Amino acid sequence: MGTARILASSTIRLSPTTNLFFYVLIWAVCIGGVGVVLWSALRSKRWPRWTTQDILIVAALGVLLEVYDNVIGDQFITPLLGGGNSVLHFLQIHDLPYMFLLMVGVALVRKPGCVTAMVFINFLLAALLFGSGHGVLDWTDGLTQGIFCDLYIVARRGKVFGPSSSPLGMVLDGLAIGILRGGPNAFLGDFNFDPYLNASFSTWLQTWNDTWSNALFNGIEAAISAVLAKRVAVAVIPSLGIGKARAAAVTSVDPFAEADAGAPATAADAVAAGQAAAGQVGGETSPADGDLP
Repeated sequence: MGTARILASSTIRLSPTTNLFFYVLIWAVCIGGVGVVLWSALRSKRWPRWTTQDILIVAALGVLLEVYDNVIGDQFITPLLGGGNSVLHFLQIHDLPYMFLLMVGVALVRKPGCVTAMVFINFLLAALLFGSGHGVLDWTDGLTQGIFCDLYIVARRGKVFGPSSSPLGMVLDGLAIGILRGGPNAFLGDFNFDPYLNASFSTWLQTWNDTWSNALFNGIEAAISAVLAKRVAVAVIPSLGIGKARAAAVTSVDPFAEADAGAPATAADAVAAGQAAAGQVGGETSPADGDLP
């Protein structure tokens, strides 16, 4: 009981040197994570290279995330839920549309770096439109919302929202991505970013509540959104719904290749050609109807 009271009332106040050490350490982790993700996206054979279509999708969804996050969410949804101190806000209900848009982007691109790119575009737009007190120093807040999700996508080796993913697998992937998006960022914000950059301090209990609530409810929202996000992605790009066997059959045939003049294009054409040849042979050995012997 005494320990619980101490945690509930004691504030996280580390020395400036200790805060700087942790801040630099977080930057090092983020840079290392970005390096792993870039190598996986550009060099690994498990994923195809990024295309212009992928870049446009990420850019568009990053803008949509910003429109919802700082305009619709903050100005309309949060006040309707009773403000930042309400129970509904604690349950992260306001993040449900955000997580759905994020999962749609993951289902459309499915490559390392997609989460960090979308979240970071959202973060940079917010800084440009509404201002940022510390410039580049604030970037860790955006990076820690996405880099751990992309490291999870790398660890899954291309199976996140893959052609053979089951609904349960998509739900579990969504749960993991939501947890990694909300939990680490909430903890690091209370533990280091706010004290070091903004001189804003939180109690240990508040830090714990912010961490588990953001991790759990963002994870649930992403899990709920996962299957529907895959349906939206397939509706936008139908080829995403093709299974492995069918995809191999489709890609093995070049629709733009010119067929040889004497070669049948399909199996059905080959059968028809064989029947025609048989008819011609029969016509040579027996007179046709109406011909004189």
